[in-house]
Amino acid sequence: MKVIIKEWILLKVMGIRLLLMAFLLALFELIVINIAGILPFLAAHKANISGAPFMAFVTENLMNPIGTSTNMIEKKNPLFFIGSAAVIVLAVFMVFFTKGGKGKYELADKYGVHGSSRFAQNHEIFTHGETVEVPAKQLMQDLETSMLDSKGEKGSGLRLYEK
Repeated sequence: MKVIIKEWILLKVMGIRLLLMAFLLALFELIVINIAGILPFLAAHKANISGAPFMAFVTENLMNPIGTSTNMIEKKNPLFFIGSAAVIVLAVFMVFFTKGGKGKYELADKYGVHGSSRFAQNHEIFTHGETVEVPAKQLMQDLETSMLDSKGEKGSGLRLYEK
């Protein structure tokens, strides 16, 4: 049963990582499309750069990225190919080779920080030579003895001191 649960958690984590990779690929590829297309766009509008329709260019790239990518592949745009390869490598590295936010600082067992707390483990409480096992009767006798006042009688628990 535990093996099935661990496998399910692993599949869930891998699914989330693959979804993250797809999102990163799409986002970075849109950036590459805009960067790779800006040089031919500027070359086409070099006579009047200030009047060039930059917003129409970016909007077209964002609304139709597949058509723009196909056009760049047909024109053999080297910046598009280099950028796409870099995006794939970067997305795979970011998703599979970087550590998640949950690292050694998640548990306070590994380090001490002001305000951190955890339950003590048995080997920390019962260290050899520091703690002694006492039978229950002996513990009760010691407790009753500690409650005796200076005259050897049981105190009331509340003492009023006179000045």
